[in-house]
Amino acid sequence: MAQVKTRRSRNGARLPNDRGIPQYMGENIEKDLEEVSLRAGGTMRNRILVAAIALFAERGYENLNMRTLASWVGLKAPTLYNYFPSKEALLVGAIDQGMDDFFGYILDGIEAVPREQRLFEIVHRHAGYKLRHRAIARANDRLIDPQFARMFLPEEAARDFGSRMARYRHQVEDLVGDHIPRDGAVSTKVVTLAILSQCDRIAYWYTPKGNMTEEQALAQITILTRRMLHDIPREARSG
Repeated sequence: MAQVKTRRSRNGARLPNDRGIPQYMGENIEKDLEEVSLRAGGTMRNRILVAAIALFAERGYENLNMRTLASWVGLKAPTLYNYFPSKEALLVGAIDQGMDDFFGYILDGIEAVPREQRLFEIVHRHAGYKLRHRAIARANDRLIDPQFARMFLPEEAARDFGSRMARYRHQVEDLVGDHIPRDGAVSTKVVTLAILSQCDRIAYWYTPKGNMTEEQALAQITILTRRMLHDIPREARSG
C-alpha cells in the first residue's frame, strides 16, 4: 500500500488528511453540524457555514481546501460558489453564523428571566453551549481571536464582530454590577472577564468520558460564579 504523504502548510505545520467524516481536532462533529445548522434554518447554506467554522479553525484560512469543505457537506467544489462568491465571504459568513448561534442560544428570551437570576441564567447557558458544542465552540474561539481577525478579516467585519463581543460583555457586566460594589477593590469588569473566561474554558477541560456529568460540570461553574460574587473578602468590599 502506498504511504500517504503528509501535507503541510506554508509555514511547515502538519495539516490533517482530508476525510469524509467531519472532524475537528480529531473529534467527530457531525452532531454539532446537524444541531447548529438546524437551529439556523437547516439549509445547505447553514451546513456549509458550520463546516467552514471547523475547517478554517483547524487548517487556517490560507490552507482551506474547498474540495474538502465540499466533501464534508456532500457537494462538488464548484457548487460552493453558488452559495458564496469568495473564500473571504465564506469566512465572514461562517463567523457571523457562529456568533448568531452562540448569542441566540444565550440571549433568546433572557429578558423574561427575573433580573436577580438573569446573570446566573446567562452563565448556565453560556457554559452549557460551550460544553454541549465543544468542538464548534473551540473552533469559533479561534476565528474570533483578534490576531486572526487582523490577518484575514476585512476591517469592517472585524470591527462589527468586535463590537458584538463587547456588547455582550457590557450586558453581563451590567448584571455583575447588581451583585458587587461598582467602586469595590475588584472591578466589575475584572469579575465579568473572570466569569466569562471560566464559561469559555469548560469547552477545553470537560470530557463526556470523565467522572462528571454535564449538569454536574455546569453546577461547578455556577458555584464558582456565586463565590466570585458573594465570597469577596469584607475588606475588599469596603475598598
